[in-house]
Amino acid sequence: MVRSIGVVSPSLIVTVTIEAKDGNEGDEVHLHPGGQGFWVARMIEHLGEIPVLCAPVGGEVGSALKALMPSNLDLWPVETHNESPIYIHDRRSGERVPVAETSMPLLSRHERDDFFSRSLEVAMATDLLVVTGRYFGGGIPADFFTRLAADLSALEVPVVADVHGEELDALLAGGPLHLLKLSRDDLEEDGRISGKGLAELGRAVEEIRTQGADNVVVSGAEGATLACLGDSWYRVAQPTLQVADHRGSGDSMTAALAVATARGMDEVAMLALGAAAGAANAVRHGLGNADRDLIVQLAGRIEVEKIRSPNHGG
Repeated sequence: MVRSIGVVSPSLIVTVTIEAKDGNEGDEVHLHPGGQGFWVARMIEHLGEIPVLCAPVGGEVGSALKALMPSNLDLWPVETHNESPIYIHDRRSGERVPVAETSMPLLSRHERDDFFSRSLEVAMATDLLVVTGRYFGGGIPADFFTRLAADLSALEVPVVADVHGEELDALLAGGPLHLLKLSRDDLEEDGRISGKGLAELGRAVEEIRTQGADNVVVSGAEGATLACLGDSWYRVAQPTLQVADHRGSGDSMTAALAVATARGMDEVAMLALGAAAGAANAVRHGLGNADRDLIVQLAGRIEVEKIRSPNHGG
């Protein structure tokens, strides 16, 4: 049975990456859709489900986004007057060097209303909804997330979120989240933790759960993933693989957690699939683009250990 999974993305972008060819054959220029929502949606498709992506697009860049969108990804665009964002990165040195980046313009009131309505349509047309964050904080005000969470709760739509900071606070103020994916860096950036101890991390997770996140998964927790699902705590370890590009591993994990949730997988299998998707993403260039067979094989090698709450020294 194939499931449809909605993805609400405030910011789609066009990515332009310049790579050096071997020898003296000039350069390669790669042009792709991008942004957190797209990378999550692409991984959902790679795992065999149908992603339905809702996002604002506009201007010449928006036209390019629609033309570049894979045919097996269902885009529900919200047309905007201003240009969608774009970035150009130069990787010819082996390192990623930003050349140019545009910001996400603030949507007009009518555009925000259109985006909100379209998001609810996607939520009701799919089995589960993933909510992702804004590109450099632009596009929509934070209270958009509060209103969205409240209406999704009223409609009894299960929500998987990959947001932090102001967006997380706004979502939690609106209604409960079925599952929240965070990273240790997110928690540090938000000031929820200051050190590296698991006890402090556990307390931060418990606080977030009291605010409305039923289940919380934190990647990068002392070299592993820490998860609190219901009343159970888990530590997830994975093989150390050679990293080609670590960017996008968290988005791949979020996509796999959403897929596992939609499939009704048990907690151990869900966490293994999420960790495997993150690891498989990191061994290649291209975000949210890992090989499905590799993910499935890696999932069988992920160690998921049930532990006591870190707050009690477990």
